[in-house]
Amino acid sequence: MKKSTIIVLGIIALLVMGYFVVKPALKNKNLEFSYTTIKIGALEAIVSSTGTLEAINTVEVGTQISGTISKIYVDYNDRVTVGQLLAEMDLRLLQTNLLTAQANLAVNKARFKQAEDDFERNKVLYKEKVISEQQYNNSKYAYEQALSSQKASEASVKNIEVTMSYAHITSPINGTITERTVEEGQTVAASFATPRMFIIAEDLSKMQILADVDESDIGFIRDSMQVRFTVQTFPEKEFYGTVSQIRLQPIRINNVVNYQVVVDVDNEKGLLLPGMTTSLEFVVNTAKDVLLINNSALRFRPTEAMLKEIKPRLIEKATAFLPDSLQQAFYEDINNEETFSPVNFKKELPSNYDGFFYKDKNEKLDFQFIEIGIKSGLESEIKRFLGGTALKEGDKAINSIKSKK
Repeated sequence: MKKSTIIVLGIIALLVMGYFVVKPALKNKNLEFSYTTIKIGALEAIVSSTGTLEAINTVEVGTQISGTISKIYVDYNDRVTVGQLLAEMDLRLLQTNLLTAQANLAVNKARFKQAEDDFERNKVLYKEKVISEQQYNNSKYAYEQALSSQKASEASVKNIEVTMSYAHITSPINGTITERTVEEGQTVAASFATPRMFIIAEDLSKMQILADVDESDIGFIRDSMQVRFTVQTFPEKEFYGTVSQIRLQPIRINNVVNYQVVVDVDNEKGLLLPGMTTSLEFVVNTAKDVLLINNSALRFRPTEAMLKEIKPRLIEKATAFLPDSLQQAFYEDINNEETFSPVNFKKELPSNYDGFFYKDKNEKLDFQFIEIGIKSGLESEIKRFLGGTALKEGDKAINSIKSKK
């Protein structure tokens, strides 16, 4: 009786052990999966940003004198050339000042002529000892004073003439008027800073975009990199440019450090206007005719039962195909109950390694390690399969659990 009891208990124990061994596989057989297909195609790695279109060279034109604007000769969008008259200030007050200065100059010239004649005459008389030394010196001082007064009057006239020349506002470059901030009859004051009257863009056929790229992406940007962008007015049309400068000055935007990237743009057709907001894509890398897998398969989180079923296979493949530098950390995670979970079981793999679940030819659950190449938001390039049966175009990877039967 005792012997038969022991045998029965042993059979029960074996059945219980067998149940827990096959339980994960039984659970997985009740799962129905959704799949994504491995395909051959092209892929781009991009960095996205926004920026503002600007003319490459713009000049602010103002006035160096205060006064009233009497005439404006140009308007928005007008093409101008170097030296072209843009506006005139009211010259009446300046002309009056000039007449006064010229009259003062004439008086001082006459006084100088009289002082000069007296000095020349006294010079002869003093030499012949007809007048005293004091009389001679007085005439000399009067002569020098008259000379200084004449030079001051000449400078005053010259100063007013230069000021009058500033009353004629001319273009310093060839370009297009993009902004006009004044009207005829308006009074402007130039006491501390030059008032801005016009902004001239030198050449709108060549423009630039100032794009803000955050610090996490700036390392991917390099000179001469191709940039693709769109503007809101032409949402279906793509424009292209190239990176010409990465400015090293950090700019903090919403507590995120950004760096300004300058993108040169060809605008021969004139479709792009200064101030337009652009959505940019910096093309970091491209690949053609490569195996691609949807990132949903790489993000797939298995069930606890799937992990238990696949654990021996993971250990086998990790031992055979993972680099030695990764094996130890991977083993420690697999054998740690806390880290061997649907969320963390791949966390020790570096960014260029990953893996996905699939069904083999016998419909048995399996796992494939891969090396990743270019990665975008939707797809990743399979650079190579790390051992095992290399999959091919048309094979399927599990990307979600569809339902439970």
